[in-house]
Amino acid sequence: MNSNNLRVLRMVLGGVSQRQVAKALGVSRDTVAVLVRYADSQGWKDLEDLDNVREIDLEPAVLRKKNIGGNRDLSYVMPDYEIVHQELAHEHVTLRMLWEEYVERCIHTGQRYYMETQYRRYYHQYARTQKATIRLEHKPGMAAQVDWAGSHIAYYDEDMGELNEAHLFVAVLPASQLIFADVFRDEKMPSWIAAHNRAFRYFGGVPKTLVPDNLKTGVDKAIFFEPVINRTYQELAEHYGTVILPARVRKPQDKGAVENAVKIASQRILGKLRHHRFQNFFELQDAVSKALEAINSAPLTGKDVSRWDAFLNEEKDYLLTLPQEPYVFAEWSQAKVQPNCHAVYQGHYYSVPFEYVGERVDIRATLGTVELFYHHERVASHPRQRGRQQYVTVADHMPPGKLFFVDWDAKRFVAWAGKIGPACKKVIQGILAQSVIEQHTYRSCFGVLGLKDKYSEQRLEQACRTLLDRKLSLRYSQVKRILEKGEDLAAPKPIDEPTAAPQGFRRGAHYYKKKD
Repeated sequence: MNSNNLRVLRMVLGGVSQRQVAKALGVSRDTVAVLVRYADSQGWKDLEDLDNVREIDLEPAVLRKKNIGGNRDLSYVMPDYEIVHQELAHEHVTLRMLWEEYVERCIHTGQRYYMETQYRRYYHQYARTQKATIRLEHKPGMAAQVDWAGSHIAYYDEDMGELNEAHLFVAVLPASQLIFADVFRDEKMPSWIAAHNRAFRYFGGVPKTLVPDNLKTGVDKAIFFEPVINRTYQELAEHYGTVILPARVRKPQDKGAVENAVKIASQRILGKLRHHRFQNFFELQDAVSKALEAINSAPLTGKDVSRWDAFLNEEKDYLLTLPQEPYVFAEWSQAKVQPNCHAVYQGHYYSVPFEYVGERVDIRATLGTVELFYHHERVASHPRQRGRQQYVTVADHMPPGKLFFVDWDAKRFVAWAGKIGPACKKVIQGILAQSVIEQHTYRSCFGVLGLKDKYSEQRLEQACRTLLDRKLSLRYSQVKRILEKGEDLAAPKPIDEPTAAPQGFRRGAHYYKKKD
């Protein structure tokens, strides 16, 4: 062992510059730098700290240097690959860029430098010997590749009372190769969103980009230049502060990490559990979780560090911070605001301010709320309805001076019609009975009853009687047509209505015929 190593440290800690020490002792500046960094890592800050240090204590630093270009020409400047490795973690920084900067420094100081191929080879050696992640293609914290595995695993579905198949979701951080995997009952959007929420919680942070395959769940249109991201998926990305960059079609290099992770997860999870008989879904989830931990805790191929080790040492600090609350799943759809100031979502009617009648609105539905947006501005919010179809109406959404069915029901319509006449009452009852959803008929009822304002209650009653007599369909349009054409005026008056007083006593022809 070179006996100068301890002298190097004594001189540097004594105040002599590294350049002067290297020249005085005939060692390379790189050797001096390696020894100084090692001393710093051991907490040796001044000469007193070296009192009990022996040459053999410096062996780890010497071996580290030998592992990187041990037989090299010492006239060449050896880059500080610890710094190179740290720099490569930054976005937009490449190994070629760092090599060019290294060359510039050497030219400036008049020193010999390595060509790019040798520079890269020494970096690979450093990464292997230091058990570091080689940062040539993947920056730490930069991306997570996500996909469904494609293969399924059976479990007994207690709700259905039959065997069912679970779907395996896989996410991988390419830099550290840490894998997340979990099973879901299907591959629909709620499961896709839940999978991402769980993956981010498992990683303890959020990658800066998400790289999904061009699957239907996350990508609506796989357009090469501008892929159309599903709106719910986009909203999840915005909530976590990340960006979605779908893998290009027929570009396997874009998703190589996840394809390898899917292969590993399929073999070590699905393959390993293939003979198990899971009595319920939660039992399956627990087994998958344990198998996943075995994968991430096992040493990486050719290394004595695990995926967890690589992640905690090299990648975790580069992830984005998790928000306080996970993303709440929301479905998006569109609907046209009807003349009654309501938009339909899953069979229920939600009111919108009357000025948006005829416009198309975006609907965002969570488990508890239904929100309506016009040009990205929220214009209404309602509690989400379940079960029997119904109207949800805010009175202020209705136009002033108009009759709308905020507080109306069948009894009020029938009572109102009864005041006009029995025929009108019968027509309104018939209209109400025509639809499974009572509220669907309210607009027609208002239409019929509102005709009295234009034609009078007497004519409306007669028009309803004409409609009934002709056995026509009980519709607002039929009543209106009868009134518009004056057909109610030509109809005979009902016998139960009072008529004009008779002019004297008159005997009909039948009277005289009988008498003869």
